Amino acid sequence: MSFSNKKLGMMIRNGRKDKHYTQEQIAEKLDCNISHYGCIERGEANPSLNLFCDIFRTLNLSADELLYSDKKTDDTYQQLHRILSQCTEHEIKILLANATTLLENRDEKPDSQV
Repeated sequence: MSFSNKKLGMMIRNGRKDKHYTQEQIAEKLDCNISHYGCIERGEANPSLNLFCDIFRTLNLSADELLYSDKKTDDTYQQLHRILSQCTEHEIKILLANATTLLENRDEKPDSQV
C-alpha cells in the first residue's frame, strides 16, 4: 500500500466542498494556518496526526479509502457516504428504514445471501 499526498488532499478538498466551506472557514475551524491547510489540499504537505483527525472529524470523512487503497473503491458507495454525512439524524433513520424495507421485499436474493 502506498500513501498518496495528492489523494489525501483531494479527499479533504472534496469533503470541504461537500460541506460548502471555504478553505478559510475550515482553517479557522481547525485553528490552522490557511497557507498550511492549502498545501495539505494540494498534496504538498501532510497534516500532523492531530490535525488529520480534526480535519476528518470536522468534515465527517472516513480514512478507509486511504488505509485500504489496495481495494477497489466503489464510487457509488463513496457518493452515498458523502450524502449521508450531510443528513440529519432523523433523515438517516428514514433512509435506514427505507433500505431495510427494500431488502426485506426484494424478489431475488443476491448469490452471496443464498
